[in-house]
Amino acid sequence: MIYKTLVKYRVFFTVLFIAFILRFSWLGSIPVGLSWDEAAIGYNGFGIATVHRDEWLNRMPITFKSFGDYKAAVAIYADAVSTSLLGLNGFAVRFPMAVASLITVVATYGIARKMMKQEVFALVAMITVALSPLNIHFARIGFESGIAVSLVSVGTALLLYAADVPWLYLLSGVSFVMSLYAYHSTKIAVPLLLLVLGVWCFSSIKKQKVWVFLACIVSALLLFPLAKEMIYGKAVERFSMTSAISTKNNLKSPGEIGRVITKNVLTHLDPVFLLFGKTDSLRHGNGTFGILSYLEFLFVISGIFSFWKKKVYRKYSWLFLCVLIGILPATLSNEVPNSNRIHGIVPWVQIIAAFGWMFWYEYFTEKKKKIFVYISIILVVLQTVIYGYWYVHIYTIVAAKDFQYGYEQAIRYARSKEKDVEKVLLTSAYGQPYIYMVFFKRLTPIQYNQGALANYEIRDIKWDEDRNRKSLLLIGTPQEIPANAEHIVKEIYYPDGSVVFRIVQL
Repeated sequence: MIYKTLVKYRVFFTVLFIAFILRFSWLGSIPVGLSWDEAAIGYNGFGIATVHRDEWLNRMPITFKSFGDYKAAVAIYADAVSTSLLGLNGFAVRFPMAVASLITVVATYGIARKMMKQEVFALVAMITVALSPLNIHFARIGFESGIAVSLVSVGTALLLYAADVPWLYLLSGVSFVMSLYAYHSTKIAVPLLLLVLGVWCFSSIKKQKVWVFLACIVSALLLFPLAKEMIYGKAVERFSMTSAISTKNNLKSPGEIGRVITKNVLTHLDPVFLLFGKTDSLRHGNGTFGILSYLEFLFVISGIFSFWKKKVYRKYSWLFLCVLIGILPATLSNEVPNSNRIHGIVPWVQIIAAFGWMFWYEYFTEKKKKIFVYISIILVVLQTVIYGYWYVHIYTIVAAKDFQYGYEQAIRYARSKEKDVEKVLLTSAYGQPYIYMVFFKRLTPIQYNQGALANYEIRDIKWDEDRNRKSLLLIGTPQEIPANAEHIVKEIYYPDGSVVFRIVQL
């Protein structure tokens, strides 16, 4: 029985295996280094796991202050589990995001299978998400958006299957609520998305009023702490910090809001961003592949055409609303284009691409269908190999500076020399050095706040003054410490061979 099931779903498991390889291979070391957001999420998770407090000693919060910003909770609590099991390291920090991305791949299959009731369609949608540059990128970086996308995808799949198994409405509601705790953008997108899905599923929802009512009650109870936080906490402050449609105290005028949103939508639809990965930081994209792969883009265009051409597809036009809802948080942001905030277009845009592929598949005769499938497989494999090559190249060499490569090596060396000097002076030139110190020294938040870094000093290096100090380990940039300086005991290099830190022992 098990063997027959495996044979039946051999394509499904093959796709899942490929998705696993693309997300988990060298997860802790590619990208090299850790961005400061990853380090903050991982460290706060470590704090929750060890002393049940964040870095500011707040006990089990649902919003985490970090670098003047406020991070959502789910990724941090997920990292609390992974760092407990796997240790405080890059692999553990990124592990929950990779798992979430894999769940998104499976959930997409479930959504597409329930929508069209066609195995081929469901597999194509699944493959498209499995190979999506956007979804792979945020599976391998410890940001919150991937977990939110996973929870929304699972919630949607459960909502569709609840038509046959009514108690799944409870789990669907929980999944959607948890997505609101997972990423700030979902607070805008999920209510609108539920409105669209509610209209689509209305006929089945009204047949199961009791279960739907229970799901609403449970969801409301789970939402209460978040609602309280949004009313009395820092939600308004965060919105004003990141929003393009408001000032610190007020919303902009309707006309100005309209112009900003229109401009931001067009910015995200720019082919330079959409296809070629224009980005200000390699943390948000690889600068070579955009948020859609070339094949995805072609089949999305075909999908749009198919909805116009085939009446049977038109009842799924609500998918376009889902894509627009996924884009909305990014268009309200003051940082555009922003691939992290646009991550909510997954899995909707991939399902539209699956419609585009199915349009051509159904257009051909049986003999030509096989040729079309073989050509599709060849193109997908070729594109994936090219993408993998560039990804590895960029995130083992080019992106090292964006991921603050060198902090780990510098701090580990400093730890080995702490007994030989009275003070360690670490430059602040690269930004947020303290989070790397507590991360790589594995200090609990209580130890950190009680002065465990008293023998460390963080500031810009003043070489002409600092070189005259005694019993000091000085860690600075090559711009701060000249190459011919005396007492250089170590240099730390980027993967491209350039110097990231020079270390002087006085």
